[in-house]
Amino acid sequence: MILFCRRISEMQTTIGNAYANTLFTHLYPHSTITITLNVLSQDGSLLAACINASTLALIDAGIPMRDYICACTAGSTSSYSSNDESADPLLDLNSMEEQELPFLTVGTLGGGDEVCVLVMETRVQVGRLEGMLAVGVDGCKQVREILDGVVRRNGMKVLQGSSL
Repeated sequence: MILFCRRISEMQTTIGNAYANTLFTHLYPHSTITITLNVLSQDGSLLAACINASTLALIDAGIPMRDYICACTAGSTSSYSSNDESADPLLDLNSMEEQELPFLTVGTLGGGDEVCVLVMETRVQVGRLEGMLAVGVDGCKQVREILDGVVRRNGMKVLQGSSL
């Protein structure tokens, strides 16, 4: 139980730090912005899913921010102990893969390569880290396109509803 509480606390700190420099909090003096996340099902990439859900919730609430924070997980096909140089990086791991393989969670700000979240809880050889990070950043760009499409469709519905 203590490990579970520590994991939640670490995720809370990571998410809070990610948005601390992204949100325009100076527009809300003497206010608190609280993000509440309820996990209904967990099949891997929990931190990435929480960051992406937080981004959508903040946009839906109308909280101004510099840009989207998008996140995903990336892993490597072999463990730290194996000396496999041909290990391929993987994107968006499920919980079984996270238990068996080294992985990291990366979050980027905007459509570029600005990394604002990088969490790695497993060991990996340095040669594989660069490939995992590159795949993760590319995955974040794809997630950003999906989130942007959802936000734009929702915005169009809101605009069409207000003109009636």
